[in-house]
Amino acid sequence: MNKEGIGLKTLRVALGVGLLSALFFAGWTIYHRLPESDSTLPHAGSTDGGPQIKLSIVLGNGLSGASLNSPAELYPFDLTAAQREYQASPQLARTFDDFLARRMRGVKPVPAPADDRGRMLVMIGSGNWWLRATAALAGGETIEWRLPLALSGPEQIVELTLENAYEKTKKF
Repeated sequence: MNKEGIGLKTLRVALGVGLLSALFFAGWTIYHRLPESDSTLPHAGSTDGGPQIKLSIVLGNGLSGASLNSPAELYPFDLTAAQREYQASPQLARTFDDFLARRMRGVKPVPAPADDRGRMLVMIGSGNWWLRATAALAGGETIEWRLPLALSGPEQIVELTLENAYEKTKKF
């Protein structure tokens, strides 16, 4: 009876070690298959050696008197995915702007300065980007754009219009 007890104890220890080893191996395999960064920051959107796109940003015809307040900013960020994430769990932040500010922490923008005709030209990598720009109108109004962009191909043109503006404000 003592021999069966020792054999059974040895079998239990061996099975326990095997189970722990299998769990460790499964976790290790899953860990190594995870993406290197957050899913809303795509690798294809970076400008590090990937295919470059000539992106032209122009003001629409209805904005002939507008002047850009600063260079447009392009962020390697998937705004649409961030909006879906916010809608799936709105308790993360009070407003989408709060949520966006927290998610954008550490993301560096690529500036797209305007030339004397108000046209912006920048070479940028393909992938999902977020465009943010502001312009001032003659009547004291300010227009802001926040556009999600999916860039591919050798060249793309984005037209900033009143229809695709995010917000139009006026100071009194």
